[in-house]
Amino acid sequence: MKKVILSVVTLLSASIMIAQSNSSNVSQTGNDNAADVTQVGSNNASMTIQEGNSNSAIAIQGSDLFNSRDGIVEQTQVGDKNSATAQHEEDLNEVYQEQIGNGNSASATQNLAFFGGSNFTSQSQEGNKNTGVVSQEGTANTAFQIQIGDDNAATTAQEGDFNFSGILQDGASNVATMAQVGTFNNSEQFQVGEANMAEGEQWGEGNSLLQDQRGGGNVATSLQGSSFFDSRGGQVQQIQIGDENTAFANHEEDDNTILQGQVGDGNSASAAQNLGSFGGNNFSIQVQFGNGNIAEVSQNGSNNSGDQDQNGDENLAGSSQSGTDNTSVQAQSGIGNLATSIQGSFFFDSRGGVVDQSQSGEENTAFAQHEEDNNVITQLQIGNGNSASATQNLEAFGGENFSQQFQVGNGNIGEVSQEGDFDGGVFEAVGNIASQIQLGDNNTAITDQNGAGNISDILQDGTMNVALDTQFGTDNFTFVTQTGDMNTSTILQNGSNNSAVVTQTGGGTITP
Repeated sequence: MKKVILSVVTLLSASIMIAQSNSSNVSQTGNDNAADVTQVGSNNASMTIQEGNSNSAIAIQGSDLFNSRDGIVEQTQVGDKNSATAQHEEDLNEVYQEQIGNGNSASATQNLAFFGGSNFTSQSQEGNKNTGVVSQEGTANTAFQIQIGDDNAATTAQEGDFNFSGILQDGASNVATMAQVGTFNNSEQFQVGEANMAEGEQWGEGNSLLQDQRGGGNVATSLQGSSFFDSRGGQVQQIQIGDENTAFANHEEDDNTILQGQVGDGNSASAAQNLGSFGGNNFSIQVQFGNGNIAEVSQNGSNNSGDQDQNGDENLAGSSQSGTDNTSVQAQSGIGNLATSIQGSFFFDSRGGVVDQSQSGEENTAFAQHEEDNNVITQLQIGNGNSASATQNLEAFGGENFSQQFQVGNGNIGEVSQEGDFDGGVFEAVGNIASQIQLGDNNTAITDQNGAGNISDILQDGTMNVALDTQFGTDNFTFVTQTGDMNTSTILQNGSNNSAVVTQTGGGTITP
């Protein structure tokens, strides 16, 4: 039988202090329940309903120094040993707390340090031993916490203006933590399954975070900004479906964007932007389907873009970019492929360099690295066990170098090394060009160019062909065509305006 308590009742502890036109309704059914309501101010309302044993409900609106104004607190608990605490001040605050089960705990605190604010908190927990904590300061903050299951924990702390945080957890032993400081922040955290962990921390203005995890043992971590620098308009989305996936995202200063999506088991995605430098409109997207894939990207500078797409198992993609206007695209499909892209360094920018790496098959390796200035590297591999490597301007300041490597088959090796030209104190703006096309198996193409305006073009169609091109100087040209098996070509040119054309057809006999 429910009873309305407005005074001290035997066996049920209910203490009430009311000022002005506040109202309070307390209904308790069971044994050893305790309700404590303290209200100071005007137009406050508190309703407490408890059914079960040893439940505790505390609602405090305002204090001796501050009124609560129009705040509303509602607390509903059904079960045993549940605990609900709500406290807020200044101004139009509202708290709703509902707990069904045993051993649940809900706590909401609003506006204890700052004046004013239309804060709103809603906490709903169904299950056993769930914990929800909300603390809000400032104006117009909103927090949602919904937990279904057992042993889940949700923590929200907001300080500033116009913040929003939503946490939904369905399962067991899930943990969601969010802290926002600044203005215009937005956060959403969804977890379905068991033992998932989501952690988001945002500093600055205009930040947005979405963490969605479904499965077991997944971990999503996002840090936007730091105690020293804001993140500004950065956006992070982390979606993981499967088991034991890991996603990490962190950036500072300024309009950064990170998108991470993983479907499968044991995948890892990590993205860091502008941690070592100021400014930049960096963009990074990481998508992985399969198991045991790893994607890592690090971007510093301005206007960088990183795209990593992996489909299969145990693929690894790594990208590092420093400078301005860099673009890195890495796409891998298959098993055990490795793609590495490095643009710029701690000392030198990459400027407008572009790297495009695409692999389909098993155990292919692609490596690309360049610095200073508008370099381009394109690598395409289809087959198994192919290796492509291209480096540009690592030792000298150069111009617009271009490398293209195309491999279809198995066990092919392609290497390109290009350096710019320094002549009489003037940096040459004309870049070198290297093109390698390999069709077949176990072919080898190696190009080494140092200077400006050099062109190396190698085409191999067959098996176990070898082509070696080395050029020093300016405006040298080589064109090598190998058709068949076991052909060998070696070209060395030093000077200017040299030209070599080699055509090989046939070749030795390969014994199976």
